[in-house]
Amino acid sequence: MEETKLLRFLMLIIVSCTACITYGDEATQQWAQEIADRDRKIVMDNFKDMMQMQGFDSNLRDSVLKPRPVLQIFVSTSMPRQLLRAYAREASRYDGVLVFRGLPGGSFRKLTDLVLDISDKKHECAMQIDDEAFTGFDIKTVPSIVLSKPVSMFSEQTELSKFDKVHGSITIKAALEMFASRGDLASNARGILQ
Repeated sequence: MEETKLLRFLMLIIVSCTACITYGDEATQQWAQEIADRDRKIVMDNFKDMMQMQGFDSNLRDSVLKPRPVLQIFVSTSMPRQLLRAYAREASRYDGVLVFRGLPGGSFRKLTDLVLDISDKKHECAMQIDDEAFTGFDIKTVPSIVLSKPVSMFSEQTELSKFDKVHGSITIKAALEMFASRGDLASNARGILQ
């Protein structure tokens, strides 16, 4: 019960600070930002402590503290189905994710039909819609393949961390080999290839 009250109090402070940061004068904004930063640190420190407790899932803890590299294949519903099928099969092999910018024609049904058409029961592949990833990695043309190392949720870093990117109709294996030979995440690319 006390934890619930404390959590509500902290959430109230965070919401209040956000409002002050958005609508207050410069001095108020700075004060609110300092409180928000301090509260964020307290919450994150408590979360870290909780993750160290006995019984906490060690796999979950490791994935939160040390996120693994993410292989994303940026595609479009306008690409040939055969090419999308090939990327889906290869993405499943290398634990990659097909990333679409949005819904084709604004229709979930069209996207569902496409996913069913390019999916293979033997080679299941993760797919997602993420227009922010297109913007964040400055994806202007598809297909594009990105290998990135996400920032830990406990990091103070706000911008994207290192990533490797290649544009054009290239196989995922060829992109990983290129990253492995001369990319910022060469060792991660080699690990995925093995």
